[in-house]
Amino acid sequence: MKKRTARHRRATGANGHRVSMTELDDKLSEWVGVARGVGPVIVDRYDSPWVCIVAYPTWHEISHLRSYIPDQHHALVALRDMIDDVLGYESEVTKELTARCSSGVAASFVIRAWVLQIVYSLGRAEQVREAMIYNLFWRWFIGYTEASEPLPDAEEFVQDMRLVSSDPRIVNAICRCLSSNVPAQAQAGEFRINFGLLHTLRDQHASAAQRDGAEGAAVPETGEEDSAMPA
Repeated sequence: MKKRTARHRRATGANGHRVSMTELDDKLSEWVGVARGVGPVIVDRYDSPWVCIVAYPTWHEISHLRSYIPDQHHALVALRDMIDDVLGYESEVTKELTARCSSGVAASFVIRAWVLQIVYSLGRAEQVREAMIYNLFWRWFIGYTEASEPLPDAEEFVQDMRLVSSDPRIVNAICRCLSSNVPAQAQAGEFRINFGLLHTLRDQHASAAQRDGAEGAAVPETGEEDSAMPA
């Protein structure tokens, strides 16, 4: 009688081959070959799925976020290039903001997330952070490369989004970029850019700078005060 191999002992289900821990221990190399040449192998422990053996090319395709770009001509792909150019010119600012970010991710990630809030006119920064859980295309736009990369703490990330949006240098740079380099797809309805919020933030920062300048000019110089004091 012909000996049955691991390939024949278990039927292939919708989610791949099923194998017990005992079978895996007995013929590890054979089951790895099945995963490599046929499809995923699900390892059961106590009759419940425990781990899955997947060929690296399959795993890489699943995890690599560029695989989730629906179209290389999509508006977000062009916008990502434009934002990266802007951030390249603002490298000192992003380095400074990264040191102040509490979520532990680079400020460039946080800035791109804030750009998503602006171009899609989302009312709350929390909406972007929530979408990062399931929208892998947005996750790629923000700067991640692998779906398996852990996401930052939600509260801290939202706090960092507020941090970058309060920096006048970033607001001005993003405002100039979106005002002059909006992709053609945006005109077709892909984006709903909240220029009102951008302009409001820019004007608020400009007014604050003017007030600070006026207050600084009103303070008398130390030398003048000293000369007026009696000997």
